Amino acid sequence: MGALAGAAAGSGVMFGFYEMAGFRFPLLGVGIGLLTGYGAKLLYKGTDSTLGIISGVIALVSVVGTLYLMYGEFPMFNIISVIVSVSVAYRIAS
Repeated sequence: MGALAGAAAGSGVMFGFYEMAGFRFPLLGVGIGLLTGYGAKLLYKGTDSTLGIISGVIALVSVVGTLYLMYGEFPMFNIISVIVSVSVAYRIAS
């Protein structure tokens, strides 16, 4: 539940920044991974490798979905943002 809340908050911040500033900054996807991992760790009250995997998958879906909303398609050159986001979420939650 915490991972979902963190992913929703991170996606809201990333898309809100895009709407307010008028330009795309895909590396904010790392913030989605950070909030996803921290939210999962906070509500689980601990760490676990399974929790890290679940957080990583949720962060992956969230970042790809947000980038799709921003670009209208998934741009392959933003794959680095996705990879870093997933690894951050995994490392924090596990």
